[in-house]
Parts: sequence; structure tokens; C-alpha cells
Amino acid sequence: MLRGFTFTIISIAVCLALAGYAVAQEKETEETLRVKVAQAVRMLAREGLVASSGHVSARIPGTDKVLINSRDASREVLQPEDIVTVDLEGNKVAGKGGEPDETWMHLGIYRARPDVRSVIHTHALHSTSFTIARKPILPVIMRGSIFADGVPEYPVARKIINRQHGEDLARVLGSHRAVLIRMHGAAVVGAYLEEAFVAALQLEENAQYQITASALGSVDQLTPEEVEESNRESWKPNSIAKRWEYYRAKEKKALAGTPLSSSANY
Repeated sequence: MLRGFTFTIISIAVCLALAGYAVAQEKETEETLRVKVAQAVRMLAREGLVASSGHVSARIPGTDKVLINSRDASREVLQPEDIVTVDLEGNKVAGKGGEPDETWMHLGIYRARPDVRSVIHTHALHSTSFTIARKPILPVIMRGSIFADGVPEYPVARKIINRQHGEDLARVLGSHRAVLIRMHGAAVVGAYLEEAFVAALQLEENAQYQITASALGSVDQLTPEEVEESNRESWKPNSIAKRWEYYRAKEKKALAGTPLSSSANY
């Protein structure tokens, strides 16, 4: 009980530490944010966290509108023109193509969590496996320290396709950074897009390490002191930016010489 309380306090402290950077994201323009959403989708597809399905969204600063990748555009080659705009009531207001069937997953979270500026829905192998095995994700590596307060599970294996589903999911998420969806995937949130992107990667990395270690026997986890130090040293704006830039450069290298359907600025 005490350990859980300590992890919750640590999580709150980390969120507060990042608040200043999140405020800076309010200066993000819709145009640059649209480019970043498309980039995030492509990079997550290359890392196997999304495939033919999965989505990334971001609030447009100063509005009640959200950018999200369109339903039918291929994730690996998604471009800014494939991003659609919806409002918090579920109405599409701009963009070509249709919004994803599970847009309400994002809207439910945004409506419940004003602190969240970006939501990512993944179908990642290792983290989803925990819902099948009915095991909790534990903070077993330093990058998993951001999930030390727990990763709750939405208990129904379904798509989140209406307002009620979205509200139910947001309720399960609560103040946490991520929520697993039974036999389906996960929703990961951030105070800004790059934070959500990196958190999604770290959830899957931590899950993979935990599964690998469990093959050797019982697993250990970070102590509250180790969680605090890991978050302080490794979960800060420059660390997040470093990981974002790594994957951005990785994608740029992979795409070198590949014709694109858009003049997106990489």
C-alpha cells in the first residue's frame, strides 16, 4: 500500500516537472503539429507499435479540436494531408478521408484529462500480451519507471467506438500515463506529442524486458528510490527530445531516395 502511494507521488512530481515544457507546446502551430502527428504515426509503424490500424492524435493549441490520422491512409507512408480534424463532440471538421472508428478513445480521454495534449493507440505485441496472461506490468527497467504507479486495464475486449466506451476507458485510465485494453492494445497519453510518443515506446520496451526476464524466473522491479532517480535523470524534456530525434533520423535514413506523395518537412 505504501509503495503504491509512493509511486503515485513520484508520478505527480514528474508530471509537474514537465509542465513548463508542455506550456511551451501551446505555441505549436496547427501546421507544424500536423506534420508531427504524421511523423509519429510513421515512426510507430516502423517500430511495430501500429500497423494497418492504430492512431496518433494531438490537441490543436487554444481550441477544442484534435488532429488524428485518417482511417484508411497507410500508416507507414502517412503524410500531413492524411490528418483529419475532429472536435471534442466527435464531429469531423476538416481533412480528407474518414476519422478512425476509435476516435472516441481519444476524445474520451481529452474530455476527462485537460492535462493531456496527445493520445496514442497502439497494438503492440508485448504490452498487449499482459492482458492475455492477466499479469500486471511492473517497472522493471529504468525507462519503465514512468509507469511505476501502474498500468490499469480496461476489462472488455472491444473497439472503443462510441462516447460511452470512450468515457469508460478514460475512467479506467484515471490519472495514469497508459491504459491497456483487454486483448486489444493500449492507449498512452502525454502532455505533448513527443512525450506521448516516447512513453508509448517505453511501455513496450518495459513489457518486452519483463516478459524476457520472466522466462528466467520471478522478476524484480525498481524500488521507489530507483523510480524517483530514473524519472529525475531520464524523463525530462531533453531526454524525450533526444529519443524523438533518434527515431526521426532513423526514418529519414530509411526513406532516403524514396519518393513521397507530399513535401512534408522532415
